[in-house]
Amino acid sequence: MFQKSVNRKIESKQFLHLSENFKQWLETLGYHSHTVKLASWNIQEFFAFLERQGVRSLRNFNPHYLNQYLDYLQHRPNCNKAGSLSPGYINKHVTTLRWFSKYLNLTGKASIIINPEHFKTIGNPHYLTRQEIHSLYKAARDERNIFNQRDTAMLSVFYGCGLRASEGAALNTSDVLFEKELLYVRKGKGYRQRYVPINRQVRNDLQTYILNQRLELLNGGNNEALLLGRNGTRWGVAGMYIRMQRLRERAGEKLREKTFGIHILRHSIATHLLQSGMKLECISRFLGHKSLETTQKYTHLLKEGEC
Repeated sequence: MFQKSVNRKIESKQFLHLSENFKQWLETLGYHSHTVKLASWNIQEFFAFLERQGVRSLRNFNPHYLNQYLDYLQHRPNCNKAGSLSPGYINKHVTTLRWFSKYLNLTGKASIIINPEHFKTIGNPHYLTRQEIHSLYKAARDERNIFNQRDTAMLSVFYGCGLRASEGAALNTSDVLFEKELLYVRKGKGYRQRYVPINRQVRNDLQTYILNQRLELLNGGNNEALLLGRNGTRWGVAGMYIRMQRLRERAGEKLREKTFGIHILRHSIATHLLQSGMKLECISRFLGHKSLETTQKYTHLLKEGEC
């Protein structure tokens, strides 16, 4: 299931003004109308992302938002087909931001330099430790969190079952086979299907959510999706990413200093299973990898963690 639309709604008057002026600047420079249209969409999506982070003015801009935006793009579903955005399309977003930086400096609107190195992710974690995962679960289960059962179920789907973001978003309640202790992944990468085992904790987390908070979110409505947003509709990957950032903020100072999205939960469970001694072939089947070579990258992560 792919995303039907992208949030490009902007409320900040400054962002609205900059978006329109940036578009006119590109037109003045003679860029093709299609290029101008795409760049305009990209900058609007970037501004909408900043507003969701609480940023409504360039005065509050910090380069670390660029890495967060790149992570968001890498997890955002494709609007035209199943799966995520292609590397080429993400690069177009990066190019737009570099053009926007040039526009700001040439017009004197602001002095913000966006270079390629701002998008490097070398300093970001490849996986989270067991203690860091525990901190995320603790933040999710906090009684002060009004979506505690739903957020816990989200962590169990992506960490406990190792699903990709798009796979988790596509799950229906009927895909949770409690009696067989299996999760049926209908829409895996490359349209491959598989069954994923669920342990007792994952089963309890999903049962608790389905029988309680999911019904509250439905509010009398009818939806087959397992994970629901606050309006009772299927929860999109973008919304899950934003929720993950809320949990990261609440999980303690150590995690607040890191930048990561949903996919790190999949990396983390794979690494932890390897640390526990599970065979690579078993991990490969668990993750739904087509080739064992894809799974072998986790041996490198493990070695880096031991250095």
